[in-house]
Amino acid sequence: MRFAAALAAAGLLLIALAAAGLVAAVGDAHAQSPTTVQVGDFYFCDPSFGAGVCETTVNEGDTVEWQFVGDQLHTTTECSDDHDSCSAPHLWDSPLLDSGTFSFTFETPGTYLYRCQAHTFEMRGRVIVLAAAAQPTPTPQASPPASTPTATPTLAAQPGVVPTGGGSPPPDGGPGLWWVAVLAGGMLIASAAGLAARGLRRRDV
Repeated sequence: MRFAAALAAAGLLLIALAAAGLVAAVGDAHAQSPTTVQVGDFYFCDPSFGAGVCETTVNEGDTVEWQFVGDQLHTTTECSDDHDSCSAPHLWDSPLLDSGTFSFTFETPGTYLYRCQAHTFEMRGRVIVLAAAAQPTPTPQASPPASTPTATPTLAAQPGVVPTGGGSPPPDGGPGLWWVAVLAGGMLIASAAGLAARGLRRRDV
């Protein structure tokens, strides 16, 4: 019975590992890490940018996340014209924060100015958003000149050749490793159930 329990545990472990691997693969395919900018006293990025302009470069479609790490209250507020006037409307305007995060996703290429509304001269920043790389357009190829068809000799029909193998592999490369792990785990659990059933029958006898 102990051996059957060990087999069942190994099967469940294989299935759990397969499920975890599948979830991780899906997460990696869809997750996109934001670009982090620290907001401290009194700077964006790091203390060396105090009274300067913190510059961050990202790609079109990227997200910038401001992390508030200071003791005082600050904002990150987009300035549609310049740092000095910073007129509304604002593309983004966080509340006054001294902890937590605030995020904005940049969908359009360009240069975006921002500042802290509580410390307008000490804390200023700039985000440069680069356009996505354009895909090259394929160059059309010239067609070869038409040739005069030539007579093809008639050959006697030959019997078809029967392939000896199992055919070409599937285009997707067959089942993934996680499927293999699920099948192996199921087989181990089935074996454990069979052993347990035999043990019960022996006890009854």
